[in-house]
Amino acid sequence: MRREQLANMIGAVLHISKAKADETVMAILDGIREGLIEDGEVILRGFGTFKVRSKAERIARNPKTGVPAIVCARKVVSFKSSKLLHGTVNV
Repeated sequence: MRREQLANMIGAVLHISKAKADETVMAILDGIREGLIEDGEVILRGFGTFKVRSKAERIARNPKTGVPAIVCARKVVSFKSSKLLHGTVNV
């Protein structure tokens, strides 16, 4: 499902315009983004947890040439689904 499809579904359920539903979806996504920036974690009970994790610098190899390359340290976003969501999907 894409963002537009999600907005259309929300608009149909809440009986609001597509533009208003799209604004709602964007507000939710912005909230998640801001939560990750400020707190490093966003917990949505019954859905899952978004967390910012740090990855250390490491040495990787180019699979074609075998030449080693340094992969810089960075932060990544991870998602762990809740038991409820996991159970719903794995029916």
